[in-house]
Amino acid sequence: MESIRYSFINRFGNVAIDAGEYHKAGGFSDGLAPVCAANDGWGYIDTSGRLLIEPQFYSGLGFSEGLAAICTGDKWGFIDKAGRIVIEPRYEDVSPFSEGVALALTEDSSLLIDRTGKTILSRSTDDLFLKVYEDSRFSEGLAVAYDNAEEKYGFIDRNGQFIIEPMYDEAAPFSEGLARVAVVEDGEQKLAFIDRAGRFAIRPRFNTDYDFLRNSTNFSEGLASLSEGLRPSMTEAERFVYIDKNGEIVLPTQFFYAGPFHEGRAIVYDAKMNKWGYIDRKGKAVIPLQYDSVSDFSDGLACVVNGNNPYTM
Repeated sequence: MESIRYSFINRFGNVAIDAGEYHKAGGFSDGLAPVCAANDGWGYIDTSGRLLIEPQFYSGLGFSEGLAAICTGDKWGFIDKAGRIVIEPRYEDVSPFSEGVALALTEDSSLLIDRTGKTILSRSTDDLFLKVYEDSRFSEGLAVAYDNAEEKYGFIDRNGQFIIEPMYDEAAPFSEGLARVAVVEDGEQKLAFIDRAGRFAIRPRFNTDYDFLRNSTNFSEGLASLSEGLRPSMTEAERFVYIDKNGEIVLPTQFFYAGPFHEGRAIVYDAKMNKWGYIDRKGKAVIPLQYDSVSDFSDGLACVVNGNNPYTM
């Protein structure tokens, strides 16, 4: 079996940090990246590759607003950039901090917590379930929440009040003034985007094939991507395209998957090659598809993997 090797590349595809000594690694955020030493757990390196927080945690996520979620075995808490635990691990799951708060789950409660760990909102999960997965976070004053009575997603404020009523079959956080949602029409789950008033900015049009997470992305740098080929009348084969905020296709691609743009680069995947690489905003593959796994660019760097890797960033 080919060995797995991690490294961090710059926007031109050159290796900036050789992370081959680590068992796993994740992308940079807030100036630090999580790395895992095989026998010691997760720690953090800076953009020069220097180890700043010694490997010690069962799991570790990226930093946001100066704090990172860490797991010490079966519970999640938060550390600061000195590696000190500032919010004790006591949650089943958490989101990154955003706008001064994080979403958190206990066995029976959905919570909003502040940077000190103080609970500022608590609701029974039998009533309301906060979506902490799939890069969810408190964003533009709202958080995605699932109403168990309605069996639909909506958006709540810091007081737990639905500002946008639960009426969607799927929903993702607001980004650049719009939120990605899905509704079922005529037996199809269709992708749409709403504004903060809950109005359709882009009406339900694209079929998600009931795979909202895989087949669409949030707006980033003015564009959102989706698998437009799920509508045979539009394309013959499944390919990702990018749309603008008018819902118009402005950048078609040849790729089976194309992610959101970050720092002028977007990750792309070729199913036949089974390789990942990066395109620029013109759709040109500026970093060749030669990797087995990749992360988004942040702080000028992206984490890439060569080798037979079961771990997906």
